[in-house]
Amino acid sequence: MDQHQLTEFKTLFRDIRKNYSMNDFNFSENIEEVTKGDEVDRIVEDRDKALLIKLKGRQDFFLKKISQAEHRIDNGYFGECLECGEDISIERLKARPTATQCIECKEDQEREEQHIQYENKSHTHGKTFNNKNILKMSETEQKGTISSSKILKFNKERINLNRH
Repeated sequence: MDQHQLTEFKTLFRDIRKNYSMNDFNFSENIEEVTKGDEVDRIVEDRDKALLIKLKGRQDFFLKKISQAEHRIDNGYFGECLECGEDISIERLKARPTATQCIECKEDQEREEQHIQYENKSHTHGKTFNNKNILKMSETEQKGTISSSKILKFNKERINLNRH
């Protein structure tokens, strides 16, 4: 990669960082506790807070990738695949400037990830509902607000906690 292209990427990263800092919101102001409104308002506010936290995390992660790319430029190995050492194509770097792998190595990595069992990728670990998760309720339990004769174990615990 020639010096002109490296300068273009440095400028791009500087502009991205500047754009993020100009659009950065005061995170603590947007997370303040809401005491006004009804339950629905508080639920909406909680959802909005969770979204802000997620967006802030993504922003921080992206800025970390930008810093790492700038470090690679400064140390002379920007544009080299960290897996095989070959050059990453300019087209790929223009599409994803923070790329650390050539397209071949990235495709290999994604193919390997497809072979990982679903339960290793999923927060549910591939578990589904089955009869082991269901308990029969006694007649006294059925007389409460629940009309079903079966209920999942974790829901039964939640219902029992709410009754006390």
